[in-house]
Amino acid sequence: MSTKIAVLCSKAFKKRILSIAQNIDDIQLEFYLYNQPADAPSMLKQIKPCDALLLGGTLPYLHAQSLLETLPIPWNYIKQDETAISTTLLSLIANHAIPLEKISIDVMNPVFVDNVLADIEYSGPKPYVYPISIVQAPNDILQKHIKLWQTKSIDFVITSIHTVFDELQVLNIPAMRVLDATSSIIQCLEETKSQSLLTKFESVKAAVGLLDIPENNDFNSLILHHITTATHSTYKQITPHHFELYTTAGHLQNAFEKENMQKLLQQIEKPFKLAFGYGHSIFEAAQNAKYALEFAKPFEVYILDEHKNLLGPFPNSEAKISLKTNDPYILQMAKQTNLSPANISKMINFSRERQSSQFTSHNLSEYLQVSRRTTERIIKKLVDQGYAKAVGEEMPHQQGRPRTIYELNFATY
Repeated sequence: MSTKIAVLCSKAFKKRILSIAQNIDDIQLEFYLYNQPADAPSMLKQIKPCDALLLGGTLPYLHAQSLLETLPIPWNYIKQDETAISTTLLSLIANHAIPLEKISIDVMNPVFVDNVLADIEYSGPKPYVYPISIVQAPNDILQKHIKLWQTKSIDFVITSIHTVFDELQVLNIPAMRVLDATSSIIQCLEETKSQSLLTKFESVKAAVGLLDIPENNDFNSLILHHITTATHSTYKQITPHHFELYTTAGHLQNAFEKENMQKLLQQIEKPFKLAFGYGHSIFEAAQNAKYALEFAKPFEVYILDEHKNLLGPFPNSEAKISLKTNDPYILQMAKQTNLSPANISKMINFSRERQSSQFTSHNLSEYLQVSRRTTERIIKKLVDQGYAKAVGEEMPHQQGRPRTIYELNFATY
C-alpha cells in the first residue's frame, strides 16, 4: 500500500516535486496550493485524510509551525540550506555568466551565502543579500530588489519567494528562484515516507494492561467498563480482582492524550493499580506490563515500552525512566553506588525537573514516592561515592531536627 503525502506548496514547487517524486516507490502525492506562504495555517484545515504532510519550504513551515504539533500525522518540510544556495549560484554562473557582485538574493539565513562563498574560497565583491522572515511582507523584499535594479546596481535577482519571482517577471527584471537540489527533495520525501511508516508501526504495536481493582464487585465492573472503553481494550479476567487488557500502543496513546481519560482516573475513589506494557508480541507486552505494575502505586498508571523505558506515573507525570541502559557512565555509577540503573535514571530526571539544584531527602522522597528511610539510603550511597554532597541545612519547623540540603555532583544533561 502506498504512502499518501499531502504537499502544501506553491504552484511552481508542485511542478518541481512532480518531476522528482517518480523516482520514489510507493508514494502518492496530493497537493494543496497556496498563493502566499502566510496562507499555510488556514490551508492545514483543508487537508483530507493522509499518512503524512510535507510543506514546500521554510516560510510555510514557519507560518504553520504553531499548528503542526496538533496534527495526528507526521510532518516534514523542505529546508533551505547551503546545498540549495550553491546549486542556485552554480546555475546562475553557468547559464547567465553574471558576476556575483551584480546580483541580489533573498534567503532565509544570510549565513548560508557566506558559508558557500567561504567554501569556494571566493574573495571578490559579494552579492547583495537580504534575509527574509515571516514578519516581513514579501512586497518589502520585492521593493529592495527593484530599487537595486533601477539604480543599475544589479543585473539579476535570486529569490526564495515565488510571488516575488512572479512580480519580477511582470516587470521584466531578470530573475530566478532558489533551486532546491534534487537530492535534497528526494531525501525529504524519503524521510517523510519513513516517518509515516514508523508512526503506523508504532501505533499497531501490542499493548497489554494489568489492572488490580477493589473487591467491591459493582465497583469493579464500573472501573473496568470505563477503562476498556477509553483504551479500546478487550480483557480477560485472571482472578476476581485482577484483569488483563489487550489493545494497541496507538489506542493507548490516544486515550492518555484525551482529557476524559485523565479525568476518569482522577475520579476513581477506590484505590486501583494499572500498568501497561508495549512489545512486538503479546507475550513481550505482558511481561513489560508485569514489570511496570511493580512500580505502580494506587491511583497511578505506568507504561513500560519495548526498550525498557518506564513512562509515568499518569495522569500526573509523563517522565521517562530507563530501566535498561547501555550508557557506560550510568553503568559505572550503578556499579559504584550499588544502585540500579533505574534509580540513577530517576535521579537524573529528578535533577532535570527541579527549578533548584539543591534538595532535601524530603524533596527526593516525594519525587520517588518511597519512604524517607529508603531515600536516605539512596542519598548516602551517592554521597559515599562523591555523586552528591551536603551543602547546608534548613529548619522547616520551629521544633525538630534540621534537614540536610544536598546537591548532585554528576552530569545530568
